Amino acid sequence: MNVFKVFFISTVFSSSGAEIQILINPVNLPENLLPGTQLSRAYDKDVAGKPNAYRFLNKTKDFVIDASSGVITSTKIFNFETDPIRFLLIIDTGGISRSVLTINIIDVPERPDCTADPQFSSGIATLEIAEDYPLFQFIYRVTATDEDFANGDRLMYTVESQLSGPRRGANSFGVDPVSGVISLRGEDSLDFDAGYHTFQLALRATDTKGLFCQGTLIIKIKDINDEKPQFEPFPLDSINVTENKRVGEIIGKVKATDRDEDSSITYSFKAQQGMFALDPVTGIITLLQPLSLDNPNNSKFYSLAIEARDDGNNTSTYMFTVFVENVNDPIICDTSFSTGAGISVSVPENVPASTFIYMILSRDPDLGQEVEQFQLVIAVKNREPLSLESCTGIITINIQNVNDEIPVITHIPDAPINIYENLPVGTKLIKLTAADRDVGDSLYYEFIGTRKEFSINQDSGEVTVAYPLDYEDATIPKSWVLYVRVCDNERTHSTTGSFTVILQDVNDNAPKCSQSIYTFELPENIPVETILVSLTCTDQDGTFPNNNITYQLMADSFSNETFTLINNELKVGPVHLDYDKPIFAGMHFKYTLFVRVSDEGSPVLSTLIKIIVRVNRINEVNPIGATSAFTFSIFENSPVDTLVGKLTFKDSDWPFNNIKYTIIGGNLGLSPRFYIEPYTGMIRLLSSLDREAESLHKIVVRITDLDNDALPDPLRQRSVMAQVTIHVLNVNDEPPVCTPPHLEAWIFSNIKGPFVQLNCSDRDSLPEHLSYSILGGNTNNQFTLWRQGVDPPSLATRQDFQFDVFQGIQDPMTFQLLIEVTDELGGNKASQLSVTSTVIIHVLPWTTTQPTTFKKTTTTTITTSVLKKILYYWSPDNWFPAVLTVTGVLFVMCLYAVAWCLFKE
Repeated sequence: MNVFKVFFISTVFSSSGAEIQILINPVNLPENLLPGTQLSRAYDKDVAGKPNAYRFLNKTKDFVIDASSGVITSTKIFNFETDPIRFLLIIDTGGISRSVLTINIIDVPERPDCTADPQFSSGIATLEIAEDYPLFQFIYRVTATDEDFANGDRLMYTVESQLSGPRRGANSFGVDPVSGVISLRGEDSLDFDAGYHTFQLALRATDTKGLFCQGTLIIKIKDINDEKPQFEPFPLDSINVTENKRVGEIIGKVKATDRDEDSSITYSFKAQQGMFALDPVTGIITLLQPLSLDNPNNSKFYSLAIEARDDGNNTSTYMFTVFVENVNDPIICDTSFSTGAGISVSVPENVPASTFIYMILSRDPDLGQEVEQFQLVIAVKNREPLSLESCTGIITINIQNVNDEIPVITHIPDAPINIYENLPVGTKLIKLTAADRDVGDSLYYEFIGTRKEFSINQDSGEVTVAYPLDYEDATIPKSWVLYVRVCDNERTHSTTGSFTVILQDVNDNAPKCSQSIYTFELPENIPVETILVSLTCTDQDGTFPNNNITYQLMADSFSNETFTLINNELKVGPVHLDYDKPIFAGMHFKYTLFVRVSDEGSPVLSTLIKIIVRVNRINEVNPIGATSAFTFSIFENSPVDTLVGKLTFKDSDWPFNNIKYTIIGGNLGLSPRFYIEPYTGMIRLLSSLDREAESLHKIVVRITDLDNDALPDPLRQRSVMAQVTIHVLNVNDEPPVCTPPHLEAWIFSNIKGPFVQLNCSDRDSLPEHLSYSILGGNTNNQFTLWRQGVDPPSLATRQDFQFDVFQGIQDPMTFQLLIEVTDELGGNKASQLSVTSTVIIHVLPWTTTQPTTFKKTTTTTITTSVLKKILYYWSPDNWFPAVLTVTGVLFVMCLYAVAWCLFKE
């Protein structure tokens, strides 16, 4: 609020003279101009060329006028925001004419100032945050000031450039355009391991005129161990080994990498293994037991789950399958049959045809393979002992396959298979395997019944997802028992099996709220604990904790104590709203809150709700002063416009100290004595004072606050009263007065002591402060002033009065005494006033009968003598009282004109 200082003097004259001309009037002076700027020039032809011709009637230190040329210049650099913005200067040249020069201070837009933080403005402001720093949390506030703020100017904060290093291109930070708060905005996440180690932000504060200041903020990113190890997968997530691998041989090596710097990884099996060993450092997998498929207890494949763990206890798991390949071992016959001379069998010659002679025992070590062909070497010898006749031949016996075997399912899971929802269609769940001992038979796999969610490859037995699985879809079961049929050629033989699939919920739905943005307008006096809003949010995930919702209030330090979030209810408090804070004005009197609504799934999904609370100001507080009773003093001879005193009241309602002062009592009458400047509280003298007429003035001032409600309402303005007592201090401006001014007394020559008392008084001095002295006419000092107490003295004769003066005198004598009466006894002689009083004393001789020894009558002769005393006094000419009377009339008219100008509004 700008304060207008108006210096105004009005004088009325009975005649007119030459008018004082002002070259430029009014003068519009832009702020921030250097001192000595020439503003205007006054010209009066009657005084042109004369020295000391021009002057200001009203006192000012801000401007000077050259006494000879009339050139008016400034003496200081003005600030529109802190100095008065209007000056009225009265120019006088010694004549009867005056002119008023108006000087208006013009606002000039000024650049914002970013030097509140010298490091920021110089480009070296540096801070460090961790790479997992939360979104929208306070990091740094740009502090800029603008002197034009009081005139409605506002600042807007922007990020001019954002450089990341050593890797370029990240855009992670943002600035609130109103508050200047820097925070993470989430466009690019902070990732030290991706190469984002430092950020350099060029930040700018721009006012409404386009003027700006700029600074640089360097943000260093602190690396934390937040990355999980990542496995390098095997092709098709499998390893193929032969069954004849020896114990201790390496069958494979797992490898995982960690993006975190200087992080080591250890490996371990998720479940205990008896068949394989794992080096925890190198990830090398070795064989602990033989894999021979000839052992029916051994499996054709092994599912392994390996966990990698880094120094930060971050883990990841990799699952793969070890497939054991069959090696075709040779057929093994009975050792007695296949070694040495073989088997010799004797049969009688008359053995009947088709008689069982010998069974050849053979086996194929390879599981599932059968001997398909026998070759027999037959030797025929003569039974005669001495006969050497014999012959040999080969008989080949081929075994013809007959489809007489039922398929056997060799791999189907016994435990339920747990799968997560939202698996892509075509995702492999499991591969079923089956065997048929019949040579050349092909196997076919099929589901028993119709299942839209899954499909099975009829040739390979691979079960895949065939339909999108959504746990939250009510039409999708949460588990399935899948029945599988395996058939051989032409479906002659078949076998069945079953396995269970259980659908697991995945946290794939973020919480959804009924509104994403709320806007409220609240009066600042709203009670604490008032519920602002009850948030309504749901999570469509089907299981706990994926659908368990929590609410978190994300507020800056200024708002954190003003609002409380309990569950889903946002309340005011524990600190009440307060519109009347300068920092709140910089926030445009509004709070911007964020509520993060999160579930408890893994990973955590969240939704942000923005809440804008605008606060309306309420006139809550009365103006407050140091006291409600003020006492001032002023000398009775003070000129009009003299500062009597200043009332100082404050109002803590925004806008601060917007107060108006008004005199409402005690200053009534035809000519008010005082006036008060309505916006400064300065009480000034309006008309002349006379302590002897009135030594004490009491006035009542009303102090009213202004514009403290969102909608100005005069009925809701708050005001207080102040009692002002003004003591008029005495100035010695009244001379003593003796009544009557001339005394005449007749006394006899034989009187001793006082014979007449003076009657003198002073309107502005106490009786005891008057001093009396005989200036002249006191011949031989025959008379003296005799005084008792504080009363005026009496004129008295001395004790030797008769004998020294009148002995032998027969005629009356006359004395003319000049007595001076002075006030301010013992005071400053320069300010003392005095008056003289004339006392004429007629002394009459006292005649008595003289004792005689003769009887002779003595006649006393009385002679008349005249005592002359010349008195000198000042007597003005006849024209002087006339001029004095006219001057007094003009003075009264001037006072009337001043009062009319001040109170005509």
